[in-house]
Amino acid sequence: MNSLLASLIPANDDARLRALDRYQLLDARSEQVLDDVVATTASLFHVSNAMLSIVEKDTVLVKAPYNLPTPIERVPRAQSICSATILQDETTVFEDVEKTGVPGVDLTLVRQMGLHFYAGHPLRTPDGHHLGTLCLLDGPPRRFTSLERTLLGRLAGMVMRLLELRRTLGAHAGATSSLWEIVYRAIGEQLKRLADLTRRAAPAGGQLSPAVAQEAGAIVGIIDQFLVSTLQRR
Repeated sequence: MNSLLASLIPANDDARLRALDRYQLLDARSEQVLDDVVATTASLFHVSNAMLSIVEKDTVLVKAPYNLPTPIERVPRAQSICSATILQDETTVFEDVEKTGVPGVDLTLVRQMGLHFYAGHPLRTPDGHHLGTLCLLDGPPRRFTSLERTLLGRLAGMVMRLLELRRTLGAHAGATSSLWEIVYRAIGEQLKRLADLTRRAAPAGGQLSPAVAQEAGAIVGIIDQFLVSTLQRR
């Protein structure tokens, strides 16, 4: 293992990878509910790109990509900012990667795609392992407020709850397809409400106003409560 990649490996990576296996995420098939969540998140924060990343042993899977400038399924772990994000418990933000760099990460691919801004929050399992991230990317640098960091964290927590339900039901299991349809519809109605927020006047400087952030957080809470109750019934 080269020194660049070694700096991005958490001490518990073997256990983290075993946890990742339980979630059966390592394919790039599109799943509508994940696509919808990521697309809505990008619109909510007024960024051009977003995705779920799943950090594997040597590569990072791009799951549910939204509007990435270059179609990519996997990237080397050493070239993904998400590899650095999973080392942290809180939201990781680089408002301008050209100015600050990202310790340990080779930014060649990021530069090729013309991206300067990054914000990501780890997808944390109930037993504390970071499987990947929900992340935002944009071309121009931008500020990212504490309210926005908190909201992104809540959205990442909601995504992880959804992945936990997916794991409990069994990924792509035919016997659970009808329940998945109920979950999709229930989440879809709330995602439409969330998307409606993005059609209001664009926030100054691309930043969410406190009122919009509060309303978005309330909607995320409703989705999260639904997922909790669904999990408890399993």
